[in-house]
Amino acid sequence: MANNNHVDYERSDVGLRLVGWLAAGLATFVVVTPLALPFLFPLSTKHVTPASRPAMSSNAPPLEVSPQSTLQATRQGEARIERGYGWTDRNRGEVRIPIDRAVEILLRKGLPGWPSP
Repeated sequence: MANNNHVDYERSDVGLRLVGWLAAGLATFVVVTPLALPFLFPLSTKHVTPASRPAMSSNAPPLEVSPQSTLQATRQGEARIERGYGWTDRNRGEVRIPIDRAVEILLRKGLPGWPSP
């Protein structure tokens, strides 16, 4: 068995009076808080049932009935755009090309200002 002469322990302790005051304060808080809340929030004691449902504002987004199918349709649309050709800005002559084709062009031509391998 190892000799633990170098190990020590805390020689001071929290006073019993302090523990008692903390316990009494906590107990008082737990008892007084529920009694004081109705005075601080008087409307919280009235249980009123609304006559009708609140109206949805016109600019609120609609609830999604089937979020999985919406996500799948969104991903299919994005994939169609990524794989297809199209104009991004016809006036400036900017087009959209598939990613694979763009990588092929970059590998063949390289980037201007970058060293070639």
